[in-house]
Amino acid sequence: MDTQRNQQTAEGAAAPEAERYWNWARCASVSIGTAPNDGHVSDEDCSLPFDPVTGTVTRDPAQLPTTRDLLLAAATIIHADGAGLLKQPEGVSYTNKYIPTLVAATHPTQAHTVTLLGRDITITLTATSYTWSWGDGTPDLTTTSPGMPWQEGMDPNTDPALIRHYYKAPDGWKSFLDGPYPSATRTITLTTTWAGTATNPFTGDTQTINGLVTTTETTGPFPLGQLIVNNTDTSEEKQGH
Repeated sequence: MDTQRNQQTAEGAAAPEAERYWNWARCASVSIGTAPNDGHVSDEDCSLPFDPVTGTVTRDPAQLPTTRDLLLAAATIIHADGAGLLKQPEGVSYTNKYIPTLVAATHPTQAHTVTLLGRDITITLTATSYTWSWGDGTPDLTTTSPGMPWQEGMDPNTDPALIRHYYKAPDGWKSFLDGPYPSATRTITLTTTWAGTATNPFTGDTQTINGLVTTTETTGPFPLGQLIVNNTDTSEEKQGH
């Protein structure tokens, strides 16, 4: 599966609180900063937005932005990648009792650099929770673990490091002799919540905002099938047949 495609084509959304920073972020991203020790931080009139704590409608353009201001503003500018949704097996899922579909998030951290008021600011995003939607009407699963790809030697049904789901045959299907399922497809959707961390270049303060960004990515549709296992002559002989 092309996890890089899933990761880079994810849809992202900033925290609702960031919406009021949209205009300020775009002004601040083209403003020219002055000397590092100059209290006048911008040559443009980039008034910070309404402050819900103090009740101030606007703040002086020369006022230093807080780290929270910078994080919320950056969230409206960056294009966050997804967490890199990986599905195993690739291209199909099986309805056999002991053949689960395994998923993992392969990129639980990412970093983006933005320029605000003439200063480069690096925003580090760290995934804090994952919600897996299986596309078959069963309840979503939310985890704090990204899971991991299956490796040789791991039991796909019991290993605690794996995140698994068991698909069932579509209604009306009775046995593998009735398959394959001509119109049974499923899509797995991964919604990831990210915490954002940045250091304020004006004050040196470092802060983290949980839930700064949310991303959504999908596997795209894949078919369901029934895996048919045929015993070999050697296997039969070992069982005494």
